[in-house]
Amino acid sequence: MSTDRLAIRCEGVRKSYVMGVELSLQRTLMRLVGRDPGDQRFDALKDVTFEIERGEFFGIVGSNGSGKSTLTQLISGIALPTAGTIDVWGRVLPLLEVGAGFHDELTGRENVMLMATIFGLTEDDVAAAMPTIAAFSGVEQHLDTPLKRFSSGMRARLSFATAVCFPADVYIFDEVLAVVDDDFRDRCLMRMNELNEEGRTIILMSHDLELIRRACRNGMWLDRGVVRVIGPIDEVADAYRNSASSVAVSS
Repeated sequence: MSTDRLAIRCEGVRKSYVMGVELSLQRTLMRLVGRDPGDQRFDALKDVTFEIERGEFFGIVGSNGSGKSTLTQLISGIALPTAGTIDVWGRVLPLLEVGAGFHDELTGRENVMLMATIFGLTEDDVAAAMPTIAAFSGVEQHLDTPLKRFSSGMRARLSFATAVCFPADVYIFDEVLAVVDDDFRDRCLMRMNELNEEGRTIILMSHDLELIRRACRNGMWLDRGVVRVIGPIDEVADAYRNSASSVAVSS
């Protein structure tokens, strides 16, 4: 496949973490007496290889601890892989946690401007998107109110609206629809589909298999840092569901 058709390519990606406290009095004393405890490492991702085409609506499923969030952090550039390569073509806009990067003492409008700065957007981008963000989130009357006075639902709506109303080539959503009501979730999915129809690449991570089936065309199942299945989303979801059912029966 020619790279001009790709949005993301991961080859042999591994991400390792040192377990426990790396710098502690106990470890220091052990080294002083010549008993180096060594580093116990944990591989959150192991030899992960896959490609996502431009304009794809791609779902990633997996249980807690499967490496989904670690993978999104690597793709977004928040963390670096221990080994392997990650290529991303175009601007990436990640929403990995509702309200991440928001500050309680700033107003809704100021927080939108702060997020725009973090994403590297221009003042023109912010000015063009602000009315749409306010309308989509439904907080027009509260946009100049400090965020600490927002309800959790208002914060979630503003966070999501900020992400989907700014321009990007690749959007990444990690379990962010689990905290909103059904009506707003439907609006979010509609907006994601609109972005996808415009040629944007969407990556959606969720435990909700029905949501993944409804939204995505292709996907991947991650299991304890290893890619188990890649392909059409129904095949991926079925494999993941059957595995979860087998574990539940055996236990």
